[in-house]
Amino acid sequence: MVATGAGALGARAAALLLPVGDAPAAAQAVIWVSFAVPVAVAWNRSRPRGLLRFRGLDLLYGVVLGVILRLCQGALAESAAGPVPWPSTPTVHGGLPDGFVGDVVAGVAIAPVLEELFFRGVVLVCAYTVVRRWSGRVAGGIAAAAISSALFVGAHLLVETVSAPDVWALTLVGVVTAVLVLGTGRLAAAVVTHIVFNATGFALVAVGTLWG
Repeated sequence: MVATGAGALGARAAALLLPVGDAPAAAQAVIWVSFAVPVAVAWNRSRPRGLLRFRGLDLLYGVVLGVILRLCQGALAESAAGPVPWPSTPTVHGGLPDGFVGDVVAGVAIAPVLEELFFRGVVLVCAYTVVRRWSGRVAGGIAAAAISSALFVGAHLLVETVSAPDVWALTLVGVVTAVLVLGTGRLAAAVVTHIVFNATGFALVAVGTLWG
């Protein structure tokens, strides 16, 4: 919780104090550091056995659930506002803007990995371990999923403007990835699910921009 708050405050400070061109990258870097440091500290002390293992089934879980979550996000947006336009971004000479590739790399290859390592690999595991000792495995799992999902959504709300349908979509992502980690004992399926969810969002934007 301290890391999430510090990252959000640092990102906000970067947005206010730095030049417009440098602020987004700096804010993103602050957020990533606020996730990476607690992961390194926590895993240096203890890490559940098998948490970083990968199985072929994890890839299947991730692809299927990531696509389903993206479809749910679209359905939630449409239920709130009626038919929604295909997502797109401003074009440059009829093509995608120069920064789009960097956004894709950050949003697909870096952010989902760090967020899952932090929210599911640290927050979820710690919450589950503590609550399980008091109330058993079931209560521990429910509490851990709720806490990690709430912080996951809260972190997004602190650093960006998020619509109500997207809040629900992020909640679904948080709950599904939490259940995957609790059910499999591994992070891989949750990471792949998050990557696929983000990647399909960027893919929709690219298609809507180039072919819209």
